[in-house]
Amino acid sequence: MIRARLKFEGEGAAAAASSLHPDNLPGMRVLVGEETFEVEFSAERAGTILGTADDLMMNMKIALDLLEKEVGK
Repeated sequence: MIRARLKFEGEGAAAAASSLHPDNLPGMRVLVGEETFEVEFSAERAGTILGTADDLMMNMKIALDLLEKEVGK
């Protein structure tokens, strides 16, 4: 089993974490702080870990872009 943890920091991190909630997989753990959140997950294959990490990072970028547009209004 391969384990991974991604940590996101910055203003809006908690809001972004909640926007990613529907994409959470069974066994995925999300720890949310004031300006930070961590996602922990595991898989049998390295390719699955890399794919999941890539998906999470892309979704996070989209969430942060949307938050910046909302704040900029």
